[in-house]
Amino acid sequence: MKATKIYYKRLFNLGNFQNEEIGIEIQIEEGEKAIDVLQKAKLFISNLDPKNENERKYNESIDIVRQKEIYNYKRVIEAEEFIRNYEINNKEEELPF
Repeated sequence: MKATKIYYKRLFNLGNFQNEEIGIEIQIEEGEKAIDVLQKAKLFISNLDPKNENERKYNESIDIVRQKEIYNYKRVIEAEEFIRNYEINNKEEELPF
């Protein structure tokens, strides 16, 4: 028997009796070991944890920039800088493999 795809999903508890399920399916390429692909899938999903503090701050910063007329100048500048740094360090379109 040969594994050709790996599917990994995880259920995150958001609190207040709410959950979010996140999953990914990855095709195993020639020469890859299934266990290595599974570990990469787990790492990828773990980085998407809805309670991730950086992700929360990024979303908050986007809201601040979208509604900058209700925030002071310093807060908007800080939010723009956080967004810039976050996007440089976390290329969301790319998988880590």
